[in-house]
Amino acid sequence: MLIRQTIRYLPAQLLSPAFQLLSMVVWTYFLPPAEMGSYMLITATQEFAYLIALSWFSVYALRFMPFERGRAERSAFLHTEAAIIWISIPISLIAAVATIRIIDVTHLTWQTVSIIAFFFATRGINTHYSERARAQSNILAYTMLQILGPILGFGLGLALLIEWQPTGEALILAYGIAQMIANLVAAPMIGIAVLPRRIDTVILKAAFAFGGPMLVLYGLGWIAENNFRYVVSHVSGAAVFGLLAVGWGLGRRCASFGAMLVAAAAFPIAARLLNEGKREEALKQLSTNAALLIGVMAPTVAGIAMISAPATDLLIAEPYREMTKAILGLSALAAAIRFLHVHVTDQIFVLEKRLRYAGIVDVVEIVAAVALTAAGLLAYGPVGAVIGTALGSLLAAIVSLYLAMAKLDFVPPMRDIAQVAAATAAMAIGLAVLPTATSVTGLVLTILFGMAVYAAAILVAYRGEARGILERRLSRRAQASA
Repeated sequence: MLIRQTIRYLPAQLLSPAFQLLSMVVWTYFLPPAEMGSYMLITATQEFAYLIALSWFSVYALRFMPFERGRAERSAFLHTEAAIIWISIPISLIAAVATIRIIDVTHLTWQTVSIIAFFFATRGINTHYSERARAQSNILAYTMLQILGPILGFGLGLALLIEWQPTGEALILAYGIAQMIANLVAAPMIGIAVLPRRIDTVILKAAFAFGGPMLVLYGLGWIAENNFRYVVSHVSGAAVFGLLAVGWGLGRRCASFGAMLVAAAAFPIAARLLNEGKREEALKQLSTNAALLIGVMAPTVAGIAMISAPATDLLIAEPYREMTKAILGLSALAAAIRFLHVHVTDQIFVLEKRLRYAGIVDVVEIVAAVALTAAGLLAYGPVGAVIGTALGSLLAAIVSLYLAMAKLDFVPPMRDIAQVAAATAAMAIGLAVLPTATSVTGLVLTILFGMAVYAAAILVAYRGEARGILERRLSRRAQASA
């Protein structure tokens, strides 16, 4: 079931990060480091605004979707949701003012505040609707919500950078417009109420009861994910963070691509199994998710580390190159470690409502990452900062795995981990013998070669499973044609 659902989510999980990666490369040719740093900080702060305004209701919708229980409850949910969304808009305005004061008070104008608030509001609604589309298994709506923002935002951003001004503000406006279009396209597919007629206090109380603790948990998670940006910006300034942001952002987006490729389909399936009282099957589902996640992220991180130098020379604008080459592979590794526990063992805590365990993991990661990032930055510069963040995430991952195994009976897929490690090693050896790519074509061929070697190694490692899948498919085809 997980593999089938993952394939159905594939267009959203491929196109969205692909355009995010493309845009980050292209923006290096338009934005100076200080503007790049401000743009990255604004986008990170938007995630915090969403947490406060909507995340608690989004996670309730994803975990306890009421749409299959009758028309009356559906209507009550939609009108309650509409009221919460309207309330989120002034929260976005307040967050925009706070963001400008934190980043650069000299840009505190009504135009800038309005643009940032518009971006915050449209992105928050987009994220909420995406979670609801997942809960309803409406993959077309989810795909529209995921891909229209990055694709249209890239095109509009390019136009505004060229025709208006080469600033982060221009990009924020472009993505805000694109996100609004995505929301308008997808809203009829999932069903919404535009103006609330009433608020169902039963739903609201249930959302607060489940989403309130989750809001605290997600807030801790946001700090764990984004503390690096603010530590570096505070210690070294926006321009230094701008130089660092490209390699940091690209590495994390590549790892995020691997994580979301699997995770988008996994949680709703596990939640549905748990709601049906099938706890053992839900845990097995998450173990399968862990295997798939490692199977995607391990070769991704290894491949990025091995091709980071030629890729940076060929794709990134000159001011950002040296810094990007120094940290790209390390950034991908740091992100992969974090995403592994976030999308596997931490999900068990959410499903089992053991949020205290998830809070412990987040606090460990925050304290360790902030301390080690600052220490690494002061002692060894940007590379030391990234290593510090990776060590903080590693410590949190160890704590998360221990709690999941000792307290909630999670069994890690050790056999799968060993097979993925062997296949990744085969890919790394294959890439090592290739000459360094000196053109974009050569870089693409190098990547395709690495993918082919890894795929072949995985097929050998899982030849029994692959044979079984092939035989079942051939059997179904034979029965259909009979």
